[in-house]
Amino acid sequence: MSLQLVVARGTARSLLSGNAAADYGDVILLRRLLLAEGDHLLAADLLLMAIAMNPTPAEIAAFGQAR
Repeated sequence: MSLQLVVARGTARSLLSGNAAADYGDVILLRRLLLAEGDHLLAADLLLMAIAMNPTPAEIAAFGQAR
């Protein structure tokens, strides 16, 4: 397991538990990293979080639609 994956998982868990805050772009980028590393469960939870964030059109243009 890479250090990058360990940090990504810890960050995702902190976001999901409410112990950390991030903007839409951070959540989307973290989700993409977790998907690439094969952690589909945390990535799915981050997807739900991103959808609930109601991103602005500028955020969607910059990072894509959460899907």
